[in-house]
Amino acid sequence: MSASGPATDVALRPWPTSEKEALDRAELHNKVVQLASERGHLRLITEESLQEEIDTGKDAVEVAVMEGVEQQEEVKSTQTKQDRQKQVWEVRNSMWQLTEWAEHYASSALDLVALVLSRDPTKKLDSAFSPNFKQQLVPRGTFGLDKGIYSTPGQPVNQDKDKDKDEPTAEEKKAMIAAQGSRMIALDWSVDSILNAANEMKKEVRKENKYWEEILSVSRQGWPLQRLRKDARYSPFAVRYGFPEANPLFKSRGFAPLKMDDDGSIILDPTLALKPKTLRVRISDDGRISGTSRLPAQEDESGLAIDKSIQLAKDSLFEEELYHEMSMETRQLLSFGVEMRNTVINLLVSGSGFGARKVLIDCIPREDNLPSGEDHSQDWLAQNIADALRLLLSHEHRMRLLRRMQIPPPLSLQTRTHRQPPLLRALLAAFSHVNAVDSLHSHLRRLVKTLESAGLAISLEVSRETSWTRLTDIIEESNKPDMAAMDQLVDLFIKPLEGQATLSLPSFAFLKSVSSEKLTVTTRTFMAHPTFGTEFIVTLPTSLANVLHLSQDQKREIKFSPPDSTNDVTSYVDWIISLHLSHTLIKDTYGKRAAALDGEPTVAIQLKGPKALSKRCVSVSLNDSKLQVALEPSDFEKQHTWDGSHDDLSFLSQVKVLVD
Repeated sequence: MSASGPATDVALRPWPTSEKEALDRAELHNKVVQLASERGHLRLITEESLQEEIDTGKDAVEVAVMEGVEQQEEVKSTQTKQDRQKQVWEVRNSMWQLTEWAEHYASSALDLVALVLSRDPTKKLDSAFSPNFKQQLVPRGTFGLDKGIYSTPGQPVNQDKDKDKDEPTAEEKKAMIAAQGSRMIALDWSVDSILNAANEMKKEVRKENKYWEEILSVSRQGWPLQRLRKDARYSPFAVRYGFPEANPLFKSRGFAPLKMDDDGSIILDPTLALKPKTLRVRISDDGRISGTSRLPAQEDESGLAIDKSIQLAKDSLFEEELYHEMSMETRQLLSFGVEMRNTVINLLVSGSGFGARKVLIDCIPREDNLPSGEDHSQDWLAQNIADALRLLLSHEHRMRLLRRMQIPPPLSLQTRTHRQPPLLRALLAAFSHVNAVDSLHSHLRRLVKTLESAGLAISLEVSRETSWTRLTDIIEESNKPDMAAMDQLVDLFIKPLEGQATLSLPSFAFLKSVSSEKLTVTTRTFMAHPTFGTEFIVTLPTSLANVLHLSQDQKREIKFSPPDSTNDVTSYVDWIISLHLSHTLIKDTYGKRAAALDGEPTVAIQLKGPKALSKRCVSVSLNDSKLQVALEPSDFEKQHTWDGSHDDLSFLSQVKVLVD
């Protein structure tokens, strides 16, 4: 179609279509999309472009395309196989090169991003760097990124102001003044912020100085300090005031953090701020309190220094552990008269010299006052008991440390039992031993006095505890170099206690200045297997062994095990001495004229002269520290008694009077 003629005046409008061929909105949208994909954007389609296509012919594009395709086919047909293969390799190499460049640029971009992010110390990006970048050993965090001034293309970043610009307008002046005021406000705010920061810094420095001064004071007092975790800002240190060898229940309580207060001083931990406690020992005689141990001096706890507070907490923890150990030990000593009543430990320590005496032990706060109107005659005894119990627990701590330092025993399937420290056992053993020894020695002293009043030469040597008389030798000869002398001394009180009394018996040989035989009474006390109390061992001399017809194979030791009382031993000693006086002293005096009766302290003496066939039976008895000699059958007029008072008539003289 030519571009001239009446066609130029034709208006372009859609050709009317029938209702069947009419397009709906969706189909029309698809057609528009198709036209846009074939011819480009619809805005580029104008009447001139359409007219040009009409003038050139609508098949011109297709013809040109077909001609280009035919030319390419002709060129391809003229190419050889080698040319095509070469062309393929060139394309392949270019593709590999493009791939390597893309990989290099992508790796460099990732290295750049990782290097920028490495400025943040919280991020670990070692695995994000490429191997080539790692070989360059570039330090991390040396590259930063900052936001610069953005400029549009064609516009310089820094544009010089027009020198010939006119004077600023009133609005611009107002804006400049407002900006200047805003900057001044910002500067004032910055100055205030810096001053506030300086004040805060000064306050923090003052707090830190005070806190570290108190920490240094605590350290100078010898308290062990321990560093807490790093993120504990207000309690970086803690003090360990407990005993390392204490009971596990109390070992964990001996640790308290030293927190910082608002003014820098150390805040007491709740375990340190608890009311301190102390051990109280009382003596009860027939239900009446006759002695109480001393309580620590009262102090105002609010004004105490931190080291004093720590010392109070340590003392209180030690007292509570001591009371706890004794409370656990009472369960094993019920048969010895030990019981717990209303948090008070009751120990029955009755003995000679006093009635129903009890030792009452409890743990009370330090601020409790002693009740007024009590008897204080036995305060010394209560205080000695309290000090002894504390000493025993300290000794137990040192022994645990010593055992822990030794080579451990071989491993076995049998579990190791925790040995209860012998606190109440040692106290009961001491009371029982002292009471038994004192009662026995008191009887022997009265007996010696009675025999001396009868003109019999007799001597007595006593000792409450044999080890106490030679403490220096025992410590020097000890085979435990690792144990201190104090611990060796305390260890003697925990072991079985052994007292001894030696009585030199009067005899005819003694009257001739020849050494006499001795009767020994040993008192042994141990509140555990195998004794479980106080036992007495009487060792007989050779003369009495012959009187009792004991062979050499038979032991000359007679034991009185618990629950035998001291009265049984004293009665036996009286009978043995009576037997000795009759079967040894009187018989040795009258020689063949005397004949002793077996098992009885009686001697039959033949008379001299015309009455040689007649006999006199003389009996000797000791009872209640009284010596009596009489003729058998008993005759009130033919007997004599010595009770320890001065008497001019001797024993042998009275026997001679009775016989003659």
